Amino acid sequence: MTDVPVQLLTGRGSRRLEAEALDVAAALLCRSGDRTIECPDCRRVARREHPDLLVAAPERARRANTPPFVESSESKETTIPTALVRAISADASRLPYEGTRRVLVLLDVDRTESAAFSALLKVLEEPPSRARFVLTATRPRLLPPTILSRLVLRRLPAFSREALVAALVAGGMPPEDASARAAFGPPGEEEARDLDLGAARETRDALLEAVSGLLLSRSTGWALVLAGRLAAEDAGATADRLSLLARLLRDAVAAGTDPAGRTVHHVERYRDLARLSEAGVDVLLEAARRALREAGDLPDSRRNPRLAAEAFALSLRAL
Repeated sequence: MTDVPVQLLTGRGSRRLEAEALDVAAALLCRSGDRTIECPDCRRVARREHPDLLVAAPERARRANTPPFVESSESKETTIPTALVRAISADASRLPYEGTRRVLVLLDVDRTESAAFSALLKVLEEPPSRARFVLTATRPRLLPPTILSRLVLRRLPAFSREALVAALVAGGMPPEDASARAAFGPPGEEEARDLDLGAARETRDALLEAVSGLLLSRSTGWALVLAGRLAAEDAGATADRLSLLARLLRDAVAAGTDPAGRTVHHVERYRDLARLSEAGVDVLLEAARRALREAGDLPDSRRNPRLAAEAFALSLRAL
């Protein structure tokens, strides 16, 4: 691990990034250098009890050792409050309590209130010599270029499906259950374990039925059904459903050339996926490409998720 004043961890999965940020903090605060569960520094970082560790996040339950600040009673736990960022900036120059440095972790910094970026930039321009900042963001493109230019970016590689299954099995999960969870593309082990498998399967089956009806019949009615099943309460959840749809379309391509289903992730729905494969490889791949593009663009846009889902679904009629 490189010891730099400011680093940004990015990749899929907010909680996965959070775990990595705490691991980085433990490495920076570990005075013994052994990084084992016997190390008092590492244990206290894991419990968020180390006096030289500060953790700020949008949600109050994820914060630890933050300096005093006044939070608006109307504040929602969707962004890091501006008052908290200002308090952290003022507190960053304090000397360490025990070791040679302090570590300030800012989780989901892409969810910082826009007014707070100027305060954050001020401290990141000339970070105190004994302070180390570890930031996380699943969408680093939302950060101002002035902040991005003052940090070292570390992109965490995505978990492969095989690696995720192996990790879940190693943790005691039955292989069939691990494979079923990994098929939904959770960003990490914790997200896979927390997945409501029943609800995920219900959403998957509804999407598979609708996209099959649309691509095999080119029906406007099925397009509207698909749009309704893609649209969620917010853009992020709608993007997740679009990503799931893209994975189903990928499975349909695989099912068309793999009678044994060895390369089909959602193998429990093999027969329905094989039927969808009759739409043709080119159609399926183009539909998957459009779904992935929409999933990537939607969370950062101001488009209404329902209207975006309708536009996407209706566009598939022309394939």
